[in-house]
Amino acid sequence: MYRPRNDPSPLSSAFLKLPDTLLLVFDREGRLSMISDAWVEALGYDLGELKQHRFFDLLYENDRSECRVKLDNMNATAPTLRFSSRCCRKSGGYLGVVWNLTLDVETDLFYASAHETAVHLSPVEPQLPDVFVDGLTGLPNRSLFLDRLDHTFRRTERRKDLQFAVLHCGIDRFKVINHSLGHRMGDLLLMKVANLIRSTIRPTDMVARLAGDEFGILLEDIRDVSSTLHVVTRILQKLQLPFVLHEHEVFSTISFGIVVSGNEYLLPDAMLRDANLAMVGAKEQGGGAYMVFNRGMHDQAVRRMELEMDLRHALERGEFQAYYQPIVNLEQGTLAGFEALVRWNHPTNGLISPLEFIPVTEETGMIIPLGRWMLHEACRQLKHWQNTLPNTAELTVSVNLSGKQMQQASLLDDVRDALSDSDLSPLSLKLEITESAMMQDIERATRLLAQLQVMGIRILLDDFGTGYSSLAYLHRLPIDTLKVDRSFVRHLHENKTDRHFVETIVHLAHRLQQDVICEGVELQEQADILAAMGVGYIQGFLYSRPVAANEAAILILTGLEQRD
Repeated sequence: MYRPRNDPSPLSSAFLKLPDTLLLVFDREGRLSMISDAWVEALGYDLGELKQHRFFDLLYENDRSECRVKLDNMNATAPTLRFSSRCCRKSGGYLGVVWNLTLDVETDLFYASAHETAVHLSPVEPQLPDVFVDGLTGLPNRSLFLDRLDHTFRRTERRKDLQFAVLHCGIDRFKVINHSLGHRMGDLLLMKVANLIRSTIRPTDMVARLAGDEFGILLEDIRDVSSTLHVVTRILQKLQLPFVLHEHEVFSTISFGIVVSGNEYLLPDAMLRDANLAMVGAKEQGGGAYMVFNRGMHDQAVRRMELEMDLRHALERGEFQAYYQPIVNLEQGTLAGFEALVRWNHPTNGLISPLEFIPVTEETGMIIPLGRWMLHEACRQLKHWQNTLPNTAELTVSVNLSGKQMQQASLLDDVRDALSDSDLSPLSLKLEITESAMMQDIERATRLLAQLQVMGIRILLDDFGTGYSSLAYLHRLPIDTLKVDRSFVRHLHENKTDRHFVETIVHLAHRLQQDVICEGVELQEQADILAAMGVGYIQGFLYSRPVAANEAAILILTGLEQRD
């Protein structure tokens, strides 16, 4: 908090001369000991006249008695107060303001900061409507935060040198608290975090609860972004100590997104939006950190939104295609089957990388209908080849299952429907699941995959070595094949560590009577090393990239040839 200085002329404080900074210090009787110059412009009095007033004289007549009661109730256990009132203008009428008051118990002085509000305070009722106050924390809510931010924008029209920052912050892993300790403990944590932030920032700044576990902070009259980082650092330092929630001690961290004012912002909503984008980026880094917004984040968000909108119509418009990458029997050098991979042929942007759109389908749930379509399409295509092309009876097709698909109660029915509709034998279908998807619910996944095996479908554990690699579970999982991730094959021919790792996996798989497929094979030297290890199958650019169905049919007819 700001404290009165020891010099004999506190009114000469440089801070009190800042434009648009409404500050007061007064005692229980309302006698002013400090007053900022900004009140001159706000109320129309000259500074000499204001110094002769008491605090209560500045208030609209009908608001004074209620304000006295509020101040009388402030004490050591309730030293802070936020309320709204109307202040008298010299010219008549009133100015609506929101006050932040702190009582210094030692000196019995009130330190007050105020900001104008565009929210209409009626002549009868000076209080802010409940719609502007968060009921749990007592903080301003999103609407009032945007109102204050809008006022700050208008200040910049008068002060071109004014710099300010918006921070959007969220409690990391807040859902864990709610789910493990209950919502009452979650509410207590929100109140304690609100108080921590409120006690860290200056009286002239603002903190609001925006939604759920998210808060907004407005820092005005800053020098540059480093001023903002000092505030963030102080908050993060305070979070090193646990919060005491009744009998529980809870450690919590906060992620911050930071936006500093600039000419590119014309609307408060846009600035808060970008702060939120930066906060999301900070959370993706693991939490307990901050990220300063840059234009690339906004462009990426717009791109993602457009992608999501287009994805919602892509399936019904037939924009997805199944591509097929050959899986090669390494000992015989013959085609054993294909892995089916989805591709999106966008009508205007062409082929879009799965690395770009698959995460969006996962987060939005669109992976469920897309995965169902892919399963049906792969089964249909292989059956078509078996009916029309020679030497295809033993070919198999592998289809990837996402973690979300594994959680669907309808998965078994979806697989049965795909086989039934295509008339494909279950022996011709393989399903691939990643270690991370398997470990989300190991017991349920084990039961589900065992049921699929009973149907005659073979199960592949994809990207083995990059996820959990839990040997404690591997021996009892219903797995037929381990797929070694390409990251261990890429430098196999020149890196002994990778070679020994793959050797270990192959030995383990053979002991468990499982097959091995190595992905990402691009060189004959790599294939030779894998063959010497006893690897049964490989796939990679050495033989073919993923290709459309018509090109895959040519590979079936002409046989495999190594690519240069």
